[in-house]
Amino acid sequence: MKNLPYKYIVLIGVLFTSLSSIFIRMSDAPSLVISAYRMLFTVLMLLFPVVMKERDSLKNMTKRHFILCIISGIFLALHFASWIASINMTTIANSTILVSCSPIFVAIANYFILKEKFSYKMLIGISMSLIGTAIIALGSSGGNNNGMMLGNILAITGGIFVAGYFVIGGIVRKDVSAGAYVFIVYSVSVVVLFLMCFATKTPIYPYAAKEFILFICLAFFCSILGHTLYNYLMKYVSATLISVSTLCEPIFASILALIIFKEIPSIYTLIGGTIILSGVFYYITSQKKETEKIKD
Repeated sequence: MKNLPYKYIVLIGVLFTSLSSIFIRMSDAPSLVISAYRMLFTVLMLLFPVVMKERDSLKNMTKRHFILCIISGIFLALHFASWIASINMTTIANSTILVSCSPIFVAIANYFILKEKFSYKMLIGISMSLIGTAIIALGSSGGNNNGMMLGNILAITGGIFVAGYFVIGGIVRKDVSAGAYVFIVYSVSVVVLFLMCFATKTPIYPYAAKEFILFICLAFFCSILGHTLYNYLMKYVSATLISVSTLCEPIFASILALIIFKEIPSIYTLIGGTIILSGVFYYITSQKKETEKIKD
């Protein structure tokens, strides 16, 4: 096991998560239904191993941690509801790039919640991402592109909500195991998403077998083999490496969209996306350097 190239295995996880937008685009089901069933099948797949290994962690969880898990689950549900809706309204490239701004929103949230200070390097990374977002928005503005603009806004909203999920996770995971945390959060998101379906009168059945195959693929390949693989590899590689590697997701997803759907990114997406991903990369790497300075 020690000789396994874990830093390259990270890219396998990135590739699996990149398939999310492709499976979603293939589905004809409403975005809320896709979100709800994806999380339902994910929870069912995790049920047996979590019950077997995490029973003590679940029993010993404090009320404060449990409440935070519930809030995190709500954020995750809102993330999937908004981001998945964006995929059918804008390009896959725009959607995956804009939702990748989440580390920037995490930094902003930590500034207000945890009182973490901004370094000038972090501010440069944030500014670059904002400029890139403005360029993508410029390419989606006006006339027939109003739907694309809304899709871009939903993708950014998805990034904000998942940032809330990450911030709470960073707090809870100091005292709670990954399995217990994720299981409760995912379970809460299932309840919230199905309630949203009922509230909006979105039918949760019947759907063709093809749709359920896509839901299961999203759960198994993208949630279990994608995000769960990240959590497993945290033991062997740095969180910074994983964070930087996930920036490949928009690139992989865009290439797959080009091959499968003949979806060619606009010049605004290419320029703005490059600036955004460079800004996020700069922020993540500068954050690691700042942490190392504090330790020294």
